[in-house]
Amino acid sequence: MDKNWLQDFYRKEIGGEARIFQSPGRINLIGEHTDYNGGFVMPAGIDKSCYLAIGEAERDCTLIAYDMNEKISFNNCPTDLSSNHWINYLMGVRWAFEKRGVKIPHMNMLIRSDIPIGAGLSSSAALESVVAYAFNTLLGAGFSKLELARIAQDAENEYVGLKCGIMDMFASIHAKKDNAMQLDCRSLEFEFVPLHMEGISILLFDTCLKHELASSAYNQRREECESVVKYLQQKGEPVQTLRDVSWSMLQSAKTEVDPVAFQRASFVLAENQRVTAFADAMKIGDWTKAGEQMAGSHAGLRDEYEVSCQELDHLVDAVEDDEDVLGARMMGGGFGGCTINLVRTASLDRVIEKTNASYKNAFGIEPKHYIATTGAGACEL
Repeated sequence: MDKNWLQDFYRKEIGGEARIFQSPGRINLIGEHTDYNGGFVMPAGIDKSCYLAIGEAERDCTLIAYDMNEKISFNNCPTDLSSNHWINYLMGVRWAFEKRGVKIPHMNMLIRSDIPIGAGLSSSAALESVVAYAFNTLLGAGFSKLELARIAQDAENEYVGLKCGIMDMFASIHAKKDNAMQLDCRSLEFEFVPLHMEGISILLFDTCLKHELASSAYNQRREECESVVKYLQQKGEPVQTLRDVSWSMLQSAKTEVDPVAFQRASFVLAENQRVTAFADAMKIGDWTKAGEQMAGSHAGLRDEYEVSCQELDHLVDAVEDDEDVLGARMMGGGFGGCTINLVRTASLDRVIEKTNASYKNAFGIEPKHYIATTGAGACEL
């Protein structure tokens, strides 16, 4: 994105000078629905970002979402959720700062993003993250990157109302080019894992669909996992999330908890093990082992966690026996969005053409596709 374009558009539509910030979307190589269970994930920032031009307002605030062709002005900040959903993310971050004792003055903001919306690349987390990073910088609030990730998560959990984990915001703020992050969502300790991608590309296929079930099912899955934890706590086990639960603890609860909740918990424990195995494989360049973990992840998300859908399954099945596709799985919350594939770069065009044709034959539309390269985290441009 051209910084000068953002500055010029801000001057034209709002007036005055702005400072420009960006925060990236993210992919998640493996570790799905583990973050809110205190488990392991392995995200990376991408080269598509949410950009923010921001300056203090003398009187009324003006907010512009360029990509949605929407512009609003107001004197008093909204306190109720807006039907313009993007505004809720901004107001949520403002609310989270003020909850921490930092008063936010009236600000004008111009938002533009090249992150595909609805593709599971965390466009909303990038928006929350860039606003949090900008507020922190402009006001000299002194919050750490970790606290900024928590602020962005609070905005989504407590203001917007989606009980997501911290992974998306953490990745957007902390990302490092050419690296993934092996993040422990219990301790929030992490290490960068260099991605040795010579001859390998990260290819995303977008189903172009988002089933209505997605948001309600997300919160339901979280409740199911928490029900297992609550049962074990009542038995006197020292656990706070599924991350603290061992296989033997879980087995002891099998006949006492809801069978579906047991199934969800089983997936989470296995997925945590897959993240560790995947990270170990990446460190030594063992693509076969890495691909096996991705296959196991997708099967678990499909059969145990039940957040896949026929479109996602078709995209994974379409490349399953292709020797140039080293791993494939659904990525994100589920019920639509993208699959993530590790593909030999020399075969990208062939894999794209084959998969597009298969998907179109099955569903009557071609999937979108993106070749993802890694990008840096939140910063001022």
